[in-house]
Amino acid sequence: MTLTPMFFEKEASLVEQFVYLLGDHERWGSSCVSREFNYQRGKTDVVLLTDDGRIVAFEAKLTRWREALHQAHRNRCFAHETYVVLPSEAAARAFRHREEFSRRRVGLCTLQDGKLVVLQLAEASSPIEPWLTEQAGVFAKSNSEPGGRSPGDIR
Repeated sequence: MTLTPMFFEKEASLVEQFVYLLGDHERWGSSCVSREFNYQRGKTDVVLLTDDGRIVAFEAKLTRWREALHQAHRNRCFAHETYVVLPSEAAARAFRHREEFSRRRVGLCTLQDGKLVVLQLAEASSPIEPWLTEQAGVFAKSNSEPGGRSPGDIR
């Protein structure tokens, strides 16, 4: 099976498409999803609050996977799982270094054929700053994006 890559001119377009596809993904489904959670150490592109109260963080980049990996690893202070999201070509390059993702317990996702593909699962762990986890959950609930967009809404 050959997957067709999806191209993005801007990181914001990648994040928009990712958020749209995230709502239908079997792993995360109908959870609360919000963008740009600011905390003292940085800004996380996407934060997801699962139905069982777990926080999943996502860092998106168009090409700089090492920078995204560093940011995703930093997000482990508040997230139960954390992922890097890349377009397919960058994800293929990053996947060649999957041992580095495993060592940092960070997962890897890409978008192909209009689908969210998880290339490597993140290792779940307990966040080391539960108070920040709670803040991320409140942020996700209060800033959750509305669902029900049609595929024509995606750029």
